[in-house]
Amino acid sequence: MHLLPQYYRQVEAGRKTVEVRVATPQKLAVAVGDTVVFHDRDTGRELDVIVQRITRYPSFEDLLGTEDITRIDPDGPPGALLANLQSIYPAAKEALSVLALEFDHRPARPGRPMPMTPTQYAQTVPHHTVYGCLYIRDELDRPVQLRSVYGSRLWQFPGGNLDAQGEDPLQTARREAVEETGLELGLNTPRLLLTHFLHAGPRLPLNKVGLIFDGGQLTADELGRIRLDPAEHDMWAAHDLATWQELMAPRAFARLDAIERARRGEGPSYLITHT
Repeated sequence: MHLLPQYYRQVEAGRKTVEVRVATPQKLAVAVGDTVVFHDRDTGRELDVIVQRITRYPSFEDLLGTEDITRIDPDGPPGALLANLQSIYPAAKEALSVLALEFDHRPARPGRPMPMTPTQYAQTVPHHTVYGCLYIRDELDRPVQLRSVYGSRLWQFPGGNLDAQGEDPLQTARREAVEETGLELGLNTPRLLLTHFLHAGPRLPLNKVGLIFDGGQLTADELGRIRLDPAEHDMWAAHDLATWQELMAPRAFARLDAIERARRGEGPSYLITHT
């Protein structure tokens, strides 16, 4: 079915869901469940829908007295639709009776084949690494971090890179927490506090995406049961933010500060940094 451009755009935007036609033999052959393809008269674009309802009326006036006109022409001025329809269809056509064809947004035809296989597509996009970690605090709400034995000796949260087959970031964070502290953390469904996007750079050739979950407060007894893996960390500590700012590099502290502000509802839950 061809549509004037303004009506095609209404269908395209999901706003027009009823099309009005005169009951010609061709239109009477359309049944509920049939595929209808709308064509834009100006551009030749097309989209397909499935007919959900067909209601026949003696005239346009009868149809408009029953149907919701905002589903026929959402942008038309009130009272103008009858004149518009009668300007499109002469009286002899209207005398055949008229149809309201209702449709929804389910596609009627199968989609086009994808331009490449998933494996081929994966070779065309930048690769990323993903990490998951748990933000834990002591009973005074001070952040708890572990000091790495590698590289710049960064202070880190329990967690790590997503490198085990089949794991999601939260599962990785839980597993790494056990390996790094000896504690089972984040056992329920912890709140996602921050999504961290780290741009690739000289220090890291891949983009990195991190999900930081709320590991909650640990009691003094729980903190006392921390057992570090000496192959990864040699110290843990709980400090207020001011002290952590003195101990950490600015970029690393920016992540800690963003997490804490997000936890308190005082800042966005998305952080972008560069290596």
